[in-house]
Amino acid sequence: MSGAVAEVVEDDALALAESAHALVQSDAAAAAQRGERALRIARERGEVEAELAALHALSFARHELGDPRSLRTARAAVRIGERHGLEWRTALVRRRLALDLATRGAARAALRELEIACGSLEGLELARSEVFRLGVLVISGRTTESSLGTDRALETLRREGDTIWEARLLRNRGTLQAERGDLAAAESDLIRARDLYAELGATEAAFSADVQLTRIELARGDLPACLARLDAIGGGDISPWNGAELESLRAKALAAGRLRSEALHALALAEKIWRRSRIDDYEGRLEAVRLTLLAGDPVTARALAREAQRSFVAHGRQVHGSLAAALGLAAAIAAGAVRPSTLRSGRRAARTLADAGWPEESRRAQLLVARAAIELGSPRMASRAFNGCSVLLRRGRVPDRIEAWHVEALLRLERGDRAGAQRALRTGLGLLEGYRETLGASDLRASASEIGVELAELGLRIALAGVDTGSMLAWADRLRASALRLAPVTPPNAPELRDRTAELRQVSAEIWRAERAQRATRTLFARQAELEASIRRVSRHAAGAAAAPAGAPPDRRELSTALGGAALVELIELDDALIALTLAGGRLARHELGPATPVKEELEWLRFALVRLMRRRLGAAQRATMRRGARASAQCLGERLIAPLADSLGDRSLVIVPTGSLHATPWAMLPELRGRPVVVAPSAATWLALQDTRAEGRKKIALVAGPRLRHVRAELAAVGALYPRAVTLIGRQATVDAAMEALDGATVAHLACHGHFRSDSPLFSSLELADGPLNAYELQRLRRPPQLIVLSACDLGTSETRPGDELLGIAAALIAMGTRTIIASVVPVPDAGAKRLMASLHGHLTAGDAPSVALAKAQAGMMGGPPAPAAVPGPPAQAGFVCLGAG
Repeated sequence: MSGAVAEVVEDDALALAESAHALVQSDAAAAAQRGERALRIARERGEVEAELAALHALSFARHELGDPRSLRTARAAVRIGERHGLEWRTALVRRRLALDLATRGAARAALRELEIACGSLEGLELARSEVFRLGVLVISGRTTESSLGTDRALETLRREGDTIWEARLLRNRGTLQAERGDLAAAESDLIRARDLYAELGATEAAFSADVQLTRIELARGDLPACLARLDAIGGGDISPWNGAELESLRAKALAAGRLRSEALHALALAEKIWRRSRIDDYEGRLEAVRLTLLAGDPVTARALAREAQRSFVAHGRQVHGSLAAALGLAAAIAAGAVRPSTLRSGRRAARTLADAGWPEESRRAQLLVARAAIELGSPRMASRAFNGCSVLLRRGRVPDRIEAWHVEALLRLERGDRAGAQRALRTGLGLLEGYRETLGASDLRASASEIGVELAELGLRIALAGVDTGSMLAWADRLRASALRLAPVTPPNAPELRDRTAELRQVSAEIWRAERAQRATRTLFARQAELEASIRRVSRHAAGAAAAPAGAPPDRRELSTALGGAALVELIELDDALIALTLAGGRLARHELGPATPVKEELEWLRFALVRLMRRRLGAAQRATMRRGARASAQCLGERLIAPLADSLGDRSLVIVPTGSLHATPWAMLPELRGRPVVVAPSAATWLALQDTRAEGRKKIALVAGPRLRHVRAELAAVGALYPRAVTLIGRQATVDAAMEALDGATVAHLACHGHFRSDSPLFSSLELADGPLNAYELQRLRRPPQLIVLSACDLGTSETRPGDELLGIAAALIAMGTRTIIASVVPVPDAGAKRLMASLHGHLTAGDAPSVALAKAQAGMMGGPPAPAAVPGPPAQAGFVCLGAG
């Protein structure tokens, strides 16, 4: 605003108030300051109309800033207007007051204020009033009420060239359409509103429209697009209200991706803003309940839901109270604490939501009522509730549809229709497959499986209750590492991603140098965390690739043919019971192995002992104790897991499909498996898919050595002597870029490096090279992954296990990309011992042995052959190497 105009405005309270009102959409904080100044001037001069206008502007600004004083300010303005007969300006303030009342749950009072206001308005201002009416309908959840007047109002606004109010009307109509489920129409309106706001410089309003567009992507189930939009609109100088809304929506999106810790972090940021700005955000309180429930704490979630319900009802927010009641019912189901009173509360909530025009939320509540009624043994009530929401079987959000098929299966099971129940469960899992194909990031794919875990477990329970072992095997394998069978992941080809990856490598190398020089590393670690978070976010923007349907799990005949003389062992954990299914010689058998907890505890002791044995400063007595402990744990694991299967397995080579933490088992240390070829696979279906018998083309051998390993040159020399034409990278030559080029399309790749498995962020597990770490995100950029890769490094055979036995880590990433076989360790390995093992392993490989056979021979040679169980020596760490994939 230039000279003369600024002087007039500063001296004119009414003009200053009106300019403050116009400023709200672009800078609410500045508008509030200007409104307060106009109010002071008006009161000093006794200018009533200017005072009313200033209060109006101030109320608007405070509303946008989430300041609870906005309601009191609007009411004060109305009182002044009525006292002095300022009918027109009072009507304008009543519209503002209506939004504040709706925000506080007083929908009827809000609509009454609007009706009074519209009686005093005509023409342009009457058209503008439609903005407020739609806003009240959205806020109060009255999405079914008519919006016929909107088109007429839009015509008036466009005819008068009133662009800012056109944008406001389009934004509110778009939001209302989104609530009704008309997402295409909503998107069209919101995009137009955002563009109009941007042209006018109303940045806060444009931001708000962008947030609504992001909600639409989430409602569609397009999580990558939703996350991309969130990252695109984040940051900048935004109001507390919009900042909190952004973080709350981010929490909801991350929760939809089952990324609990990140979702809780985003919600904590939103709550911090709410507390600091004294904003009471109802949606945020509900999201806190949802996230607590998702995090596996139904007892706390139930308490939070009850508290929220009481608070909402006390403030007249019946819709939000009903949403809280529905969440309380979900928490009661998860906690196994459903009571008749909880069920009645859920039924009331479903009716209230339906009456208020929230059909989707009402159906979700009815679905919970049906589930709870089944829990209470009331199938008739469950059927009645389910009939009211059975439309979810055909349309709606994918998680809702999957849960609907789950309830359908439970109802069929109640009627004794076991086959029908399993068909319903397969349909639900089929929906999950389709949804997961839309995701292009490994961690999102793995996390998505959690949505179907209950269905797969119910199908498995039904199968285990019968006698058909073929059905048991199919259900055991149906939701096991199934994300690895999707089309390979390729991170987005974004310049920012490449730049951040390169900087991360530099920062990681600088951390190592700083630690070696005993310099401060706090700032470097903080930057490393920022870069990793950024890389994760951008990687999740990738959409999934279209792929052929995964189809049914392999049957007994397919597997028997592929196994030949080998045997399959599929381990199942259900309700803390371990069960093994064995397929050997065409015969499928079931074996009860007892409780799972003692086995997992024994494995923890074995891994603890092996880690301790790697410490150089361990005394002789401590080392002997650790050896005895490792020997005892390995023997106990063998007795529990393998010995009961001896009659079925004989001396066959094995394909083992572990479950849960058993993926980290060093199988060669078990006495029963010493000297026996063992392949470890994520699932039987994955193992079968990797049995590629096509002839290999020209062989390409890649040998790569990382820094800071004493015996690495000797190891590469020994291995390289067996491959005269190998591409060999050592010393400064072994950079990440050079290694990636050597690995691309390699027939055999051998990497001797320090390995770092990151349980906190498994896709940042890495191999240390000359210029920094090579992590799983970068490996996913390979056009043709190595067919066989040997990782002579610590721990990189380990993967993080997520619900559905989904795996994340370097080994899992390579299998998902199409690498047929990986030889890697699941425990720390000594440098010198690895050198001898690797020379022997590659000697057997070049002699024509399959990788699993070559590894078994190399390990047996170092361990002194297969002894009797009673004579098991202290296990060397080299026995921690496993053969993963096809074998």
